Amino acid sequence: MPRPKPVQPQVEQPRLVQPQIPEVKFSNIDENEPDDGAECKAALSAAGARYDWVGTATEGECTIGNAVELLSVNNGTDMISFRQKPVMACDFAALMARWAGEVAGPVIAGHTGAQLQSITTGPGIVCRKRVGGAQTKISEHAKGNALDITGFGLSDNRSIQIMSELVKSEQLALKALRTSACGYFTTVLGPGANPAHKHHFHFDFKKRGKSYNYRICE
Repeated sequence: MPRPKPVQPQVEQPRLVQPQIPEVKFSNIDENEPDDGAECKAALSAAGARYDWVGTATEGECTIGNAVELLSVNNGTDMISFRQKPVMACDFAALMARWAGEVAGPVIAGHTGAQLQSITTGPGIVCRKRVGGAQTKISEHAKGNALDITGFGLSDNRSIQIMSELVKSEQLALKALRTSACGYFTTVLGPGANPAHKHHFHFDFKKRGKSYNYRICE
């Protein structure tokens, strides 16, 4: 009589968490004209952001108005820290706070089973040309309208770094974060886009033409 075959346990495969993508509308994010900042401060508060108001920020030869230093975001479930305290134009900081609270926190939790505690970033405003070149157009970083992200800190002491050796669930989390960012930002770059973005995500809200509808997501 043939021996029965052993039953293979069913292993649940990680799945890509599909976030809800909101419609994003800003009026003059690339001009950064100084005002009392009341509307943007309300947007930051609505996003659960904790921040320091900078006002006028200068880095090298670049100056932006309505700048803030983004400290953390509380979405009711996660307290997500921006440990580098990036300085950005207020409207862009509010957009980043929304993405962190509405997408990054839930996606990380859904894929890894741990809470998102921190996002590792660049400094925010950096006075330079695009992709560091001397002869190209000015970078969105110089306008406080961009942020680079290099990693994510989790509540179980794990650290998910861009382009590091990752398990499948962490790879899927990064894929979902990158995909979702295209619904919030007009430029999303990362590993594979070009050598300059091999080790980080670059998000900005550059206006192309007469609207913010055109997006580059690579």
